[in-house]
Amino acid sequence: MSAGASPASSTTDVDRDYDVAADTDAPPQLSALFLIRFDKKVGYTIAWKRSNVNVELDGAVEYKSLPSGLHTLTSDLVYFVHEGYAGLSAFAKADAGAEERNAQFVSVGILVSREYGRLGRSWLLASRLRQLAETLAEDAEKTGVLEAFWEERRSGGDKSKAGPSKSEGDGNENGKKGRKRALSTLTSVVPSETGLPADHPALSMVKYVEVFGPLVFRLQQAALLRKRILFVGTPPVRTCCEFVYNLSVLSSIPPHAADLLSPGTEALLRLPALFSIGVHDIPELEQLQTQKGTGSTQTGEDIPSQGWVACTTDEIITTKKKLFDIVVKMPETYDAPPQKKVWPIMKTSNGTQIKASQRDLRRWKMLQREMWKQRRSSSDEADEDDQAPLIRPQDEEDDGLDAVVDDIVEPTTWPQLAYNGFMWWASAGEQHSFTTAERDRDRDLLGDLSDYADSLPTAIIAYFHRSTTLLIQNLNGFIERSDDEETEEDDGTLLLDKGDVSRMGLDTWSEADRAFLSDFSWMWYGRVMDVRGTAVDCCGVRIPVF
Repeated sequence: MSAGASPASSTTDVDRDYDVAADTDAPPQLSALFLIRFDKKVGYTIAWKRSNVNVELDGAVEYKSLPSGLHTLTSDLVYFVHEGYAGLSAFAKADAGAEERNAQFVSVGILVSREYGRLGRSWLLASRLRQLAETLAEDAEKTGVLEAFWEERRSGGDKSKAGPSKSEGDGNENGKKGRKRALSTLTSVVPSETGLPADHPALSMVKYVEVFGPLVFRLQQAALLRKRILFVGTPPVRTCCEFVYNLSVLSSIPPHAADLLSPGTEALLRLPALFSIGVHDIPELEQLQTQKGTGSTQTGEDIPSQGWVACTTDEIITTKKKLFDIVVKMPETYDAPPQKKVWPIMKTSNGTQIKASQRDLRRWKMLQREMWKQRRSSSDEADEDDQAPLIRPQDEEDDGLDAVVDDIVEPTTWPQLAYNGFMWWASAGEQHSFTTAERDRDRDLLGDLSDYADSLPTAIIAYFHRSTTLLIQNLNGFIERSDDEETEEDDGTLLLDKGDVSRMGLDTWSEADRAFLSDFSWMWYGRVMDVRGTAVDCCGVRIPVF
């Protein structure tokens, strides 16, 4: 595929980022299994444990498995990472006597190797863990069920004792070997045949798009720049953990696009996902902070930080500004009606709010509309479908969402208003061809979600990966052309115009988009970039156009 070509047909790379393998129906072997109980005298303690790897459990997994506030729920699932292993715990609460403060809290957790991805396919054991937790919440002395489960799932030869694979778990690899592993595809499947097992975190992909609204594109940009992104919310934790997974998957660099990036960026192809973290993880975050930007590429430049994405219920972490780059305050509920919907608030570590661009809003509406149409076509009673999107698009040009998203979308700039007014006057009210072409490109990039049959998560992943590929292909092509035309007067700075920015899928009027493009160019190519401004004379007034 040539630089600048449409990536819309590239659809088979998404399976790799589902963290699936050829034996996807086989649950993973256990590296550790443990039971955590609440003791009214000492708090949460490990009441039972088994492990076949040299990993310290005490003083760590208790807090990772039981984030703050979980006691207010009856059940929850928590994903986490511990010493390079993927962790999953099932929390359950049951009634108890006064000696136990009228409630019994337990959590049954596992550690598995990340040989097969970010979470080591641990979700395939989620149902079993829930059953075990419910049983032990009623009677924590029934540890025989844990012994049986351990004997069943710890077997399986050397795989059960294998250490974590950094190449697929957290992207901590350098050099060509790391690139080969990161770009490998464990299985090739036709997207329409990609089924997801129950409890797979990617099943929340549609909710992810609905909850974040047009901010999904700003999150994508932050993740592509490998920022340290922290979601802050309240229990339950499962959905937020799944959102962490989703962002990590969506922001992965597709293999065919990765081949166009500069050497030395291999370790950055996937955004590490830390999942649920708490105050006890602060030392680890501080260690990651000290590693930020260490090392160098083949050209001698500093290697950018790998970044990470995580979620927490401990809001106190947000007071330590040096530990993160982006914080996203999650709403207390994701199910409010459109008129009362509360959007997540996205800010930098210094408190500056980040808003979506006007083009982001248009693209999100288009995506919402297509998702709704696809889900409606798959349901005989769409109006009664309790899985329908939170916001149902109405008319293609004006679906009534503008007022709802005002708080999270950049306002239209005065130059843009003046320019649009001028173009309307100059064309006698006809729609400006530039805007029409931009909308058509966005529609072509989205494609037809019906091509993915019943797998909307696959369609969403493919869409975001195509968007990333489009950006990289266009930027790479521009760099190659610029290098071919380089003269003695050139200082190596890439000069882009309004059309270049638009073709990369960005909003030409958004300063944030231009800043992102500049940062992206420097991070992935080591090239300085600047956007040339132009202007239109209207009735003696010069209107700047970016």
